[in-house]
Order: sequence, then structure tokens, then C-alpha cells
Amino acid sequence: MSSGGQLAITDKQEGGFCSATCIDKVCLQNEIKKPEIKTSDLYATCNLPKRFEHPHWFNGYGCQKSNQHPLYRTTSSEYGWYPPGVHSVTSVYYPAGQKFTNHLLASGMYRNYSLNTGMDPVGYS
Repeated sequence: MSSGGQLAITDKQEGGFCSATCIDKVCLQNEIKKPEIKTSDLYATCNLPKRFEHPHWFNGYGCQKSNQHPLYRTTSSEYGWYPPGVHSVTSVYYPAGQKFTNHLLASGMYRNYSLNTGMDPVGYS
């Protein structure tokens, strides 16, 4: 083991580590002490919610909890395997308006009051 606190890239993914894991205690302590990079530190942002400002808060992705058997992993599961990072989250956020929802809340859902003249389907028992 190295006492200089070096990172080792491994093939085996441990829970909580996605790409690099520390091989000694000094390296781990140094990684923990590093401040997390915010999206606004690297990119000009506009109206960004905190969840996009701090993408390291996202959890529950495949590389963070590798309890799935490798035999049953599909290629489509690779799409959501890694959590978003500061380079992959959006830097501009324009939320949708609530005009339709507020109108629906005030007036209520549409209800069909017409007469049902169709036959009931025959059920098999």
C-alpha cells in the first residue's frame, strides 16, 4: 500500500464509489475533506434549483448500490447506472407554469354525465 494517498481505479464497484476508490486511509480522509464542486463553480447558471446546483446529492443509482447480479444486468440499465455530475446536469432551469393545474384545482376534473347505452361485456368464470 502507498502512504502517499493515491487513488486506484478498480473494476469492482463498491457501494458509494463510482469510478475511483481510495486504497489507504490517508487518501480516504483527503477525499472526504474535499469540498464538493457546485455546478455554478464551473458554468454560468440561471435560476438553478439546489438539486442541480449540488448534483452529488443524487443517490440510488446503480453504481452506488450494486446489489444487482451481473448476469441479469441489461444494456438498458447502463443508461441510469451513473448519477448525474456537474458536467451532465442542466445549467439553466425554466420551470413549467402552474396555470393549468391551478385552473383544474379550482374547477375540478371533467366528469362525463352522459347515459351509458352499451352492453356490459360477458365475463368468463
